[in-house]
Amino acid sequence: MRAPQDLAAGLLIAGFGLGALWLGRDWPTGTLAYVQSGFFPRMIGLLMVLAGAVVAGRSLLLHGAALPSWGWRPLAGVTAAVLAFAGTVETLGLVPAVLILVGLGNLAGQPLRPAPLALLGGALAAGCVALFVWGLGLPLRVWPLWVAP
Repeated sequence: MRAPQDLAAGLLIAGFGLGALWLGRDWPTGTLAYVQSGFFPRMIGLLMVLAGAVVAGRSLLLHGAALPSWGWRPLAGVTAAVLAFAGTVETLGLVPAVLILVGLGNLAGQPLRPAPLALLGGALAAGCVALFVWGLGLPLRVWPLWVAP
């Protein structure tokens, strides 16, 4: 194997394609003259499997980059931020959940100083309230119950 990074990318693409084929296995495809709901997902999945096979096959023939070291800090920081947001948005409300999301997401990379972080969190929280609550009318609680019923 001459290009392990290309091999990993090809296997990942092919894996997603196989997943799409498996998820759409029960959907009717129809014919080219009468396309049904399963046609597009099946064709995209098939194209992804073929593209993944081409990329993985090229990794056996051409020299390429080695696999980079795994970045655990960004993975853990982003995962923790998303899980914390999902766990707090209904109980604490949208504004505190967005602030928690920004605070934990800050741990994923080069941390910001407190003032820019607070400004970013406030701007994102205000933008989320404006977009999702006022603009789209989603029934999201903005603040916790003990702050504003």
